[in-house]
Amino acid sequence: MSYPVNYKNITADIDFYQELDVMHKEAENYLLGFKWCQEIKNSFLYTNLGGVLCIFLFEIINTQSSEDNFLWMMVGDFPPMYLDVYGPKTTKHVVEDYINLAQDWIDQVKKGIPVVDCYPFNAEPTLELAERLEKRVLFMKNKLLDNMDDISCQLSK
Repeated sequence: MSYPVNYKNITADIDFYQELDVMHKEAENYLLGFKWCQEIKNSFLYTNLGGVLCIFLFEIINTQSSEDNFLWMMVGDFPPMYLDVYGPKTTKHVVEDYINLAQDWIDQVKKGIPVVDCYPFNAEPTLELAERLEKRVLFMKNKLLDNMDDISCQLSK
């Protein structure tokens, strides 16, 4: 299979189909939880590791900015994150940004510093969660980045 894939075209024969559906619903619910995300118009699968990690590109109706209607969405066995397409241009850049933003959050939590200036992860800033997230970040850094496809953002307007 060649990525990206319009999510509407996903069929049961894709790897991790059931997990992928759960990840997609989690990503949708996360985005729709923000006031500015009025509607999801379309979504595309860029990386599929089932419940471990999925990267999607969502086209949304953004009530705060009509220019900001495409968002990367990374979900898996870690707190979800969205990123606009003006920063990361490829799937590896999405993961690298996640690593950097998560590491900042982890460092702040470990130092006992409030995380108000960090990416707003949907997670309690506890030492236990910081240590769990750090394990996932190390996996991304040490195993995932060198072994994943680097797929460029393809916007469908």
